[in-house]
Amino acid sequence: MNQAKPAVRRPVLRHKILYVLSVVALGALLCVNFGTIYTLILNPDGNHSRLMQLAYLCMVAGLLVLAGQVLLVLKRIIAAIGKDAAEAGELAERLEQLVVMDSLTKTYNRGKFEEVLDRELGNVRRYCLDLSGVMLDVDGFKAINEALGYAAGDRLLANLAHHLNSLLRDNDYLFRWRGGKFIILAPHTDIDKAAIMAEKLRQRVGHKLFGGKVRMTLSLGVAQALEDDTPETFRQRLQAGLATAKNAGRDRVAVNRAHSTQA
Repeated sequence: MNQAKPAVRRPVLRHKILYVLSVVALGALLCVNFGTIYTLILNPDGNHSRLMQLAYLCMVAGLLVLAGQVLLVLKRIIAAIGKDAAEAGELAERLEQLVVMDSLTKTYNRGKFEEVLDRELGNVRRYCLDLSGVMLDVDGFKAINEALGYAAGDRLLANLAHHLNSLLRDNDYLFRWRGGKFIILAPHTDIDKAAIMAEKLRQRVGHKLFGGKVRMTLSLGVAQALEDDTPETFRQRLQAGLATAKNAGRDRVAVNRAHSTQA
C-alpha cells in the first residue's frame, strides 16, 4: 500500500510544478514587456518596429500563459468536485446499506423485508405472479451460543448467511428476521419449487461444517402468497409452517398449503 502513495500524489505534484512554471514564465514576460515599454518611453523618436513586435509577442504569450493557468485551476477544481461527488456517492451507498442491511449477517433486515414483501404482494395481486417464501431457523441456536459463546455464535450465523446467499438465485431475497431465524422471498416461484429449494438448503447446510467443527441443522416452513394476502397473513403462514417443522422433530421442511379465502 505504501507504493501506491507516490502514484496518487504525482498528478498533484505535476499540477503544482506546471503552475509554478507558468507563474515564472508570466513574470519573465512582464519583465520583458516592461523593459520594452520603458525603452520606448526613453527613446520615442527611434525606429521601434521590432520592439513593438516584441511587446506584442509578450502580450500574446502572457495571455496564453494566463489561459494555461486558468485551465490548470479549472482542472483541479473539476477533479476536486468529481472526487467529492464520488465520495458523496460512496457515503450515500454506505448509509443506504446501513438502513436496509443487517450489520452482522450482511443480509437484508426486517425493514427491507416489509418493503420488498409489500411490493411483491402487489405484483401477485396485479399480475398474478407466483411468490413463495421460506422461513428458516437454526435448530438449537440458543444452545450453540451457550456452548461456544455469543461471539462464536455470531460468527457462525454470519457464515451461515453467506452460505445461504451462495445457494440462492440472483432474484431471491434473504432477510434476517431475528436470532438464528431468516426469511427467503422467491419471486416467480410456486410452492412446489420453493419446497425443493428449501429441501436443498436443509441438506446443504446439514452437511457443512461451519468453522471447521460445528454442524448446524435447519427447520424450514414454506408458503406461497395468495391474491388476498396481506404482509401479516403471509408471514403468519410462514411462521405456522416453521412451527410445524419444529414440532415434527426439527431438521425438516414443512409446506403450508393454504387456500385462498376469496369466493
